[in-house]
Amino acid sequence: MTKEKKLFKLFRLSSKKRIMIAKNNIFNIRAGRAQWLGMTGTRRGFVEFETREHGIRAWLVLMRNYRHKYGCRTIRQIVTRFAPPSENNTERYIRYCCQVVVVGDGADIGQDIMYAMLGVAMARMETGTALDISEVREVMRKFNITIV
Repeated sequence: MTKEKKLFKLFRLSSKKRIMIAKNNIFNIRAGRAQWLGMTGTRRGFVEFETREHGIRAWLVLMRNYRHKYGCRTIRQIVTRFAPPSENNTERYIRYCCQVVVVGDGADIGQDIMYAMLGVAMARMETGTALDISEVREVMRKFNITIV
C-alpha cells in the first residue's frame, strides 16, 4: 500500500476531503462573504483556491482575525470556533493540536511559529494533508503575514 493510501485510510478521507485537497483548500475553509485572494469559486459550501499557497494564506488571515477580532488566543478557543462540536470531535481535535504544538489547551499561542505548527496540525485534522512547517512559514513571508 502506498504512503498516500495509508494516509487516506488512517484519516478516513471522505470524497469531500479529497476534493478540498484538489481545490487547494487543505483547511476546509467554508465559503462566506469573504472574497479571498486566489479564490476561484466554491463547491459544496467550501472555498476553492487557485493554489495551495492561497489556501494557506486564507487560513493565516483567519487565524489573525480569530486572535485580534474575536480574542481566540488558545488552541481550545481557536479549534472550538473553527471546528465546532456540532460538526466535529472537537475534544480530539484540540488534543491532537496540543500534541503537535506542544502546549496546553489553555496556553496563549503567542508566537507566529506556534501558529505555523498549529497549521500543520489543523491541515492534518481537516484533510489529512501532511503540511510542512516551512511551507507555512514561507507563505507568511511571501504575503507578509504576522498573527501575533
